[in-house]
Amino acid sequence: MPDTGALTGLRVLDLSDARGVLAGRILALMGADVLAVEPPQGSDARRQPPFDEAGGSLYWAALGTGRRSLLLDAEGERDRLNRLIAAADVVIQSGSPARDGFLDTDALLALNPRVIHALITPYGLTGPKAHYADSDLTLWASGGPLKPTESQTGIPTRMTLPQAYHHAAADAVCGIMVALEARRQSGRGQQVATSAQASATQSTLSLSMAKVIGHPDYVFRAEVKSKKKQLDLSGSGSRTQRSKWACKDGLIEMHLALGPAAGRFTNNLFALMHARGACSDEFAAWDWVTLPPRIENDEIPEEKMEEARTQVADFIARFTKRDAIELALEHRLMLAPIMSVADLADNPHASARAFFQQVGGLSLPGPLAQGFDTGFVTPCPAPTPGEGGAEAEAEWLASRATPSPFLPEGTEPTPLPARPLSGLRVLDLSWVVAGPMIGRCLADFGAQIIRVESSKRPEVARLTGPFPGGVRDLDRSGLYENCNAGKRGITLDLATPEGREIVAQLAARADVLVESFAPGQMDRWGLGYDALSRGNPGLVMLSTSLMGQRGPWHGLAGFGNIGAAMSGIQMLAGREGADPVGPYGPYTDFVAPRLALPVLLAALEDRRKTGVGRHLDVSQAEAGMQFIATAFAEHAATGRIPAARGNRDPLAVPNNCYPCRAAPGETAWVALSIPDDTAWAALRDVTGLPALSDPALRTRAGRHADEARIDEALATWTREMTAKEAEDLLQDAGIAAHVVAAPDDLARDPQLAALGHFASTPRADGTPAWHEACRFVLSGTPALTAFAAPHFGRDSDAILTELGLPPDRIAQLHANGILT
Repeated sequence: MPDTGALTGLRVLDLSDARGVLAGRILALMGADVLAVEPPQGSDARRQPPFDEAGGSLYWAALGTGRRSLLLDAEGERDRLNRLIAAADVVIQSGSPARDGFLDTDALLALNPRVIHALITPYGLTGPKAHYADSDLTLWASGGPLKPTESQTGIPTRMTLPQAYHHAAADAVCGIMVALEARRQSGRGQQVATSAQASATQSTLSLSMAKVIGHPDYVFRAEVKSKKKQLDLSGSGSRTQRSKWACKDGLIEMHLALGPAAGRFTNNLFALMHARGACSDEFAAWDWVTLPPRIENDEIPEEKMEEARTQVADFIARFTKRDAIELALEHRLMLAPIMSVADLADNPHASARAFFQQVGGLSLPGPLAQGFDTGFVTPCPAPTPGEGGAEAEAEWLASRATPSPFLPEGTEPTPLPARPLSGLRVLDLSWVVAGPMIGRCLADFGAQIIRVESSKRPEVARLTGPFPGGVRDLDRSGLYENCNAGKRGITLDLATPEGREIVAQLAARADVLVESFAPGQMDRWGLGYDALSRGNPGLVMLSTSLMGQRGPWHGLAGFGNIGAAMSGIQMLAGREGADPVGPYGPYTDFVAPRLALPVLLAALEDRRKTGVGRHLDVSQAEAGMQFIATAFAEHAATGRIPAARGNRDPLAVPNNCYPCRAAPGETAWVALSIPDDTAWAALRDVTGLPALSDPALRTRAGRHADEARIDEALATWTREMTAKEAEDLLQDAGIAAHVVAAPDDLARDPQLAALGHFASTPRADGTPAWHEACRFVLSGTPALTAFAAPHFGRDSDAILTELGLPPDRIAQLHANGILT
């Protein structure tokens, strides 16, 4: 086991199955001693696709790294298991509480009062859907990110590689890290629980809240041809007519961005095209920053927009993918090639950052961040069944009396703190989702967050919505309020020396600074880590950017949709044999904060030991690669390049979305998955369809051979009922099924209601500001949203007063336009 890593000495007993295996991998990358306890037949993670030429699971080879294996019958050898639990710091389980027999947390705490019991579930531990059968497809449907893909493919389409449980597993790691901090203060453990459904809602870019907030028709439907009334002003490409462009050797991801947030990038593109004779004078004269009102008022018809797109398409077709990167870097364009894992396995940027690790014979994604070399390890290869387990068991039992490095020095436990992160001071200079969600999670557990922004250049999330009543109001954007609930806010013009000086003063008092400006911008302002740490050597600064702070492609600009292209994720969503469409929205923005938060908390633990801070460099593209590690394993082992396969699945058949009865002008779908012959028999019986009675369909191989006919028969059956009726009928038969949820479905979902997922806090004017609950639930130190996200400048005067500025100086700053 490693003797370095931020979590060296942390003993993790991993009882999870394929659904939670990523959690152990993340902890192992940070140096934890992970012991996988498997049933005598081995974990089901060893039987998950893809497979190498010898039939070995590359899912296990990629995600089972960094641990040792112990074969143990948990029921028949409970005393032996209990001895390991007594020696553990963390116990991880995954599955359904109704079917998978979770250990009782209270019993574990009686056996080991310091243990943290992490449970990764499909829908939560309690509630009307806690017993539901589940699959990756049905969970993705239940949380909301599946429905928006319908407009691009004609049918809701998931990513080919499973993702839903990865989000829930990463959220569990976040919860474990917060629970470790609570334990450091008290000596006591607690339960951490996640719901894959609740975790998936983060991947909707807050579309999940549209109905709750009261923004009608916020999700676009497939039949809508014009999107003029709700233009995408974020630059993310989440609402766009076109974002895929053919080049010489593949596809380019690019949204013709509009508005103040990102329209300048499109201006740069048309200026380049005009300089090279590739566009007309008319289009070169357009200002895409100020174009939205002209489109909304029909001053610019759709025909003209399409003519402009045609000229763009002709221009992009001249270049290769590598050419496109160089163009983007040289001319400040917001575009990126849609990279395959083959492209990513051999590129100068990854090499410069030493990102990929050689683990056995595989090249796999490596550290979760740069700037913390001692925080990460190169994990050992995934163990064979029972490999290293006897040695680990002996070591653990021999060291039970040795104090854990993650416990307080006192011997007697004290009560758990109500707010384990209270006293932590965080300066938040990030924007949109990837950075702000880090601060949001910290605020949920008591950290004092000061959010710095400027109304002169509004934060992109403020422009995006959804908005109450559908009325655009930058102080009431659901996305902004969701990502910034519990924070205080100050407006500062960082283009001025006075604004930057105030940031420097705030940073001198901070424990953490989170920023997501373009790499190098903080240094250009004199606010880089070297400058700030001179006055505050304990400062932990976290920079989150598309490609990281260094490397030949570090200057690539863009949002999470560009990150998804540069991480290989875009290639993995779409119809089989067709161009990929990518998952909905800025996908890496949903992944990156879940991996950055544990690293940040580990760096703070390291600071307690050394007194020294550090500069953490989180690449959103690299974060995305962690969630598709199996694709890199497949390419390394077989040479295959994974690509989108629609909703098809190697093990579950059928595995698809089927149309249901809906109101005129609406669409509705139910997702269902059949993983085995028993579920197939149940489906055959509940539908009563003659087409499903064919004896050839009784085996998985037979069903795979005739999947199109099965889909056709099921679609005919589901069209006769509503999606909720289909879900209820199928779940009553034990079949994994769920409505493909739109915002209306999420707002009335009884399981999300039981979890208290949608909550509100009052704004300064008393109106409710809605947000989603923390996606990891701690039993002893629950999350609490203390107050609503700040409107522009809400707390500026109070923050400056606390900083020691007298009233006349604050008044002068207002008069000079610094506090805007």
